[in-house]
Amino acid sequence: MHRELAGITELARTEGPRSAAERMAETLAWRLSPARRSFARRLEHERVLEREFDERFGVDTWGESSLTEVGVPANKAREGNGIYRGIWADVFHEALRGTGLPVDDLTFVDYGAGKGKALLLASAYPFRRIVGVEFAPGLCEVARRNLAVFHSPTQRCFSLGVEGADALEWEPPAEPLLCFFFNPFSDEVMERVIARITESWYRIPRDIYLLYVNIRNTDEQARVFDRCPELTLLRRDRHALLAKVTPHVVHECPAAPFLTPE
Repeated sequence: MHRELAGITELARTEGPRSAAERMAETLAWRLSPARRSFARRLEHERVLEREFDERFGVDTWGESSLTEVGVPANKAREGNGIYRGIWADVFHEALRGTGLPVDDLTFVDYGAGKGKALLLASAYPFRRIVGVEFAPGLCEVARRNLAVFHSPTQRCFSLGVEGADALEWEPPAEPLLCFFFNPFSDEVMERVIARITESWYRIPRDIYLLYVNIRNTDEQARVFDRCPELTLLRRDRHALLAKVTPHVVHECPAAPFLTPE
């Protein structure tokens, strides 16, 4: 709850009391909803699966870490939502397969890579290469160790790396991209990161997709994507949102639901 209140306080400062009140209403509705109780039960199940994943591959991705405990100043930790949590494997695969994108020519970029869980999962797909961007020194160190020891019989991409950098300063690679976001930033920072990505497109036009995933609900940050005129919303469901950078184009196409992977 402390993390949620911090986010609402920042929203009040940056966008005014009305936006903060709307976020507070969403937070209270979530905490009082039957869906939250179901989420709590699933959380326990996913924790078991996370530990099994780490044991199987000899890596360390499980659990939660306060960003201030892994070398991030308090003000920056608030911008990064205050905490590290690895993505659930089933949610990741459902979101990625649901995009329907051929990924052979795409570079996968995980913004806020944490301990590298999404990078490891993405290696099961034939991406051109896989890059993680992580600000926290402690998480970068763990992620690099994980990449060094990870071996999977289903692995299809072997070019994996992590860059210790601030997402607001890091330059996106000049190649076709799938930019992945597992709810890593506050609204304000997310908006600025998206702006940086679209600026990169203007310098070098190419395919750039943004895949935002939230294990609770994409409603929490969908407004940020809706506000960006350079983005076309392609698909959206409860846990995943897919958009493409398409400047100077006016779109009136509603988001289609994700296809259920076979």
